[in-house]
Amino acid sequence: ANTLPTVSFDPPWPSPCTSVVVENTDEGMMPDDKNQQYWKPVERVEGNIFKSLEEAFEHPFPPPIKDYYGAFWCNGICVKFKDLHLNLIQIWNSEDEEQLKENMLGHVFAKQKNRLPLSYFVACTDGDDIVSVLDQTGEVVLEKPGRKPHQVLATSLDDFLLSLTPSIDPYS
Repeated sequence: ANTLPTVSFDPPWPSPCTSVVVENTDEGMMPDDKNQQYWKPVERVEGNIFKSLEEAFEHPFPPPIKDYYGAFWCNGICVKFKDLHLNLIQIWNSEDEEQLKENMLGHVFAKQKNRLPLSYFVACTDGDDIVSVLDQTGEVVLEKPGRKPHQVLATSLDDFLLSLTPSIDPYS
């Protein structure tokens, strides 16, 4: 049985994640539901996707954030961290990348406007909180958008990612 995750088939929203699976799919590996398609992460080679934002902010993004978002094309991933159910934000295609950059731009501007510690989001909860990486310390924190962080989850993005448990919940 195939163990790849599936995603709803959406012709106007193509991704390198699905095309690589289609190219390597045996006839017996197609999903039972034809409205679904298998996907898997695909390595990226673009380099620093945040270069234009770094120039606009006149401030470099931390290497862990550049690596996190720049290493793979990938659908979002559901995980658990202790009692928290999280959606790890990933980049599905080039349009998704542009949306992510716009959202990150808004997030950073809100932090600057409110004179709050600069952070970069990497996940969201099923509530109002987001998971972010603090620019100054690299700590992974829980915060409400536009507010101060209210809980430290891990000392680094690497430590945070290694502490997660995958979930079979659908990404939302």
